[in-house]
Amino acid sequence: MFLLAALYLPMGFFLWFFAASLLMFPTARLADLLLTGIHGQVFEQVVQLGFQFEIQTSVLLERQVDGRTVAVNVYVNPMIYAWGMALLFGLIMATPLSVKKRLLQMLIGFVVVTLVTTWGVFWETLVDLAFRSGPEAGAAARGLGLNMNLIALFYQLGYLMLPAVVPVATWILMNRRFIEDHILQRRL
Repeated sequence: MFLLAALYLPMGFFLWFFAASLLMFPTARLADLLLTGIHGQVFEQVVQLGFQFEIQTSVLLERQVDGRTVAVNVYVNPMIYAWGMALLFGLIMATPLSVKKRLLQMLIGFVVVTLVTTWGVFWETLVDLAFRSGPEAGAAARGLGLNMNLIALFYQLGYLMLPAVVPVATWILMNRRFIEDHILQRRL
């Protein structure tokens, strides 16, 4: 079963990258809703450029660029949080299921990984604003009332833990009976 999952992984990664713009659309809308809804005084909108996001802010730089005052924009690649879609595709395709159950599991997996990706984009945006975009942006981030350690912790959680653990845990929860009957019952 795991060999079959490994054989499906390349196809999953191909489909994941080929359809990246479409797959990242819900994340872009959710991130826009969260950032502008919760911190509308700083964030203006999330613009999707292919599969990447440009987060436009109202934070103006004190220094001028080419004689003009400019606002800080943050660029985020959400695909670094969404690779679990390809992993789930491989695991679901390798699991003996009916077509209906397989499609349902893929839909559930897509929703779960979209939430993980949105978490990663949200906190990466705040980390970029707080720590990587200059003193004006850092002051704006501190003005949001969030603890800087909390921002860093949630970013690390979203970058290191959630993309790796959540897709596998989702597959395990959706296929508990199969795992108990066919994988845990076999002798090594």
